[in-house]
Amino acid sequence: MYYNVYNNNRRSYVMLLTTMIIRTLLCKPQEIDAGEFKARDFDKDLIAKHLSEAVQIPTVSMVGEFEGQDKPFHDYHAWLEKTYPLIHKTAEKTVINNYSLVYHFKGKNPTLAPGAFLAHQDVVPAPKEGWDYEPFGGTIDGGFIWGRGTQDMKGTMISILEATEKLLSEGWQPERDVYFCFGHDEEAWTEEGAAHICAWFKQQNIKFEYIIDEGGTIIDGKMIGVDKLFGLIATCEKGNLNMTLTVEKSGGHASNPSKPSAAALLGKALIKLDKHPMPSKWTPATKQTFKLLAPHMKFPIRMVLVNRDILSPLLKFVFKKIPLTNSLISTTFAQTMLHGSDAENVIPPKVTANINTRIITGVSSDEVIAYTQKLLGKDVKVERHGKGTEATAVSPIDVKPWHDLNVAIKQIFPTMVTAPYMFIANSDSRYYGDVCDNIYRFTPFLMTLDDQKRIHAINERVSIDAMEKATQFFAQCLEIMNK
Repeated sequence: MYYNVYNNNRRSYVMLLTTMIIRTLLCKPQEIDAGEFKARDFDKDLIAKHLSEAVQIPTVSMVGEFEGQDKPFHDYHAWLEKTYPLIHKTAEKTVINNYSLVYHFKGKNPTLAPGAFLAHQDVVPAPKEGWDYEPFGGTIDGGFIWGRGTQDMKGTMISILEATEKLLSEGWQPERDVYFCFGHDEEAWTEEGAAHICAWFKQQNIKFEYIIDEGGTIIDGKMIGVDKLFGLIATCEKGNLNMTLTVEKSGGHASNPSKPSAAALLGKALIKLDKHPMPSKWTPATKQTFKLLAPHMKFPIRMVLVNRDILSPLLKFVFKKIPLTNSLISTTFAQTMLHGSDAENVIPPKVTANINTRIITGVSSDEVIAYTQKLLGKDVKVERHGKGTEATAVSPIDVKPWHDLNVAIKQIFPTMVTAPYMFIANSDSRYYGDVCDNIYRFTPFLMTLDDQKRIHAINERVSIDAMEKATQFFAQCLEIMNK
């Protein structure tokens, strides 16, 4: 009997392994015909000069009112008019809520739904300490433009404008209407910029065929053992919720402490939350990522990804050990701010912690709050802090805008493999779900691990060659997606 069971189990394992191998061998890459392409003659030194000038205007976003701190934004608008005369001659420009900009290029065929390209004018603050170059100096050195906003995201905005100015000099007019939407408060996390722009579109009953914003990027496959570039195009974004955890107990003088203190109870709650995350899941976007990237991986990794359904427990175990991959399958909890006593010798009667959560597709903020409250129990009060955002809908990849975007990418980066994924951060496009179903987030810069560490940090930079490539890309986007 034991022998029969052994043989049956052995046969089952062999059949399972055979099935996995066959599925792997049948997994073929999806090819995209990019057609013929001739690169335009862009002056990359002039592009670098313009980005340098843009960086020198410190459009730092401020939480709250901009009044009294808004001169850089007005200076930036004046610089845009001077630097891109054809755009300002051709497009209808509208200023939204004092600082945000909308440019409208009229197309030949008014029956076609318009397209839109998004970027934000604002940048995060930049302390001078630790920089090799002045953060708002726009220094050009070593093949790079250095300074705050070069990556996030004046580099992208300038690339869009450089491409458009060139196309207009060639007599370009799109078939469909095209809008450029440049908000002013993306970094401040207020609702004064992109939110107002979107409300303006809603008032006019404007629905878009596609929207292109920042988000996905280009990574070097060598980081995962593959000799190819991967272009990750975000088709959705995680939700963003801040929760306040509060514990209240009697306080008093530090010479006479009672146990357990409010701080101790909060500490236990934080440890418990850290050890018991919400269940992970394969989101629709992550499944699509695996499906399109798997054929390009080396055999062992390809077999694992192709057979994700069979190897799900093992794959989840591995993914949860790595912060970046864990973010793709999990709602994450980050402990960001703690507050207790304001004096060294006072036991606080109330202690609080802020938890920033990034919520995967298919999970609501209400579910996150309910889970947290149930986990931590009655000693801890869990409350929503601020408005936050829900995870966005997943944009389709079986539609013409997705195909056209991939063609433009393939023309500029011929060896690149593209795939959809879930953006683990947030962009201005989160407001546009009511006016567009096809929202894609892609930043055409090759991002090494070193480059990624520079975003919102010291020594932010972008290479001159990368700026030229990005400008070529947006020129192709504007032509291909608006035919």
